[in-house]
Amino acid sequence: AHTWDIMGRGIASQLITDMHTPWGESETCTSCGKCVQVCPTGALFVKGKSVAEMTKRPDFLPYLAMMRSRKQDS
Repeated sequence: AHTWDIMGRGIASQLITDMHTPWGESETCTSCGKCVQVCPTGALFVKGKSVAEMTKRPDFLPYLAMMRSRKQDS
């Protein structure tokens, strides 16, 4: 299922779910956490995790951690 999408263009673009269903009422989101793992900016987090908990675990964002280590190796 495709839960997240972008509506609009440019500065007017918005992140939406299920064809503009309000957040929390999505019928396609299964809380699997895949979006958190692939978010390139780290803007998403698992429900129930505080920012402080995530800061202590840089491996929580594996993509960013991988890219950071590649940059340090070069």
